[in-house]
Amino acid sequence: MVSAAERWESALTPDDYLATMQQYRDQFEANISRTRIMPGDWAAFGQEPLFILVITEDWCPDSVQFVPMVIALARRIPTVEVRILHRSEHRDLADRYRRPDGSQAIPTFVLLDAEMQELGYLVERPERATQELREALAEFAAQHHELKGVTRPWSEMPAETRMAVRTFLEEWRDRQFDRWTRYLFEDLAEIAKTARVRAA
Repeated sequence: MVSAAERWESALTPDDYLATMQQYRDQFEANISRTRIMPGDWAAFGQEPLFILVITEDWCPDSVQFVPMVIALARRIPTVEVRILHRSEHRDLADRYRRPDGSQAIPTFVLLDAEMQELGYLVERPERATQELREALAEFAAQHHELKGVTRPWSEMPAETRMAVRTFLEEWRDRQFDRWTRYLFEDLAEIAKTARVRAA
């Protein structure tokens, strides 16, 4: 069975990944710049080497929001290194990592230690962010009964409704950026800490 460690050397550096981006590159780079690295992040990530392998695609809104955060982390904290794989080229590996409901999503963050042993992974976004997203969408739907099919799954919404929801989400998600950065870093730090304690 293929492992994340086996794909590390062939994965893209953040700069190489940026060079391949066809969509949202400006926003992606802006999100790297706006990510705040706090003193607690140095305490959480600056003690031991941590390798983060990201599986993603450039068209994914969650990837545009969350992947820049870990790139910023690696640029500021020398013990952290990030490499990136396109899911379309590594589906065999991506299929190993699933959300609690069993579905596969991106981005996927796979954490590896100094010996390239897997510590754990996080799929798509922190659960706290997912819950807030659900609540925001429910509130939006309750306030916009005029939008046809606004309570349907995304794929079943009429095009005009999807556009309205997308516009709302882009603006709403942007306002959550700093808080969701904290969620991601806290969850990644907890995954690494728990695995290391268990192995000790």
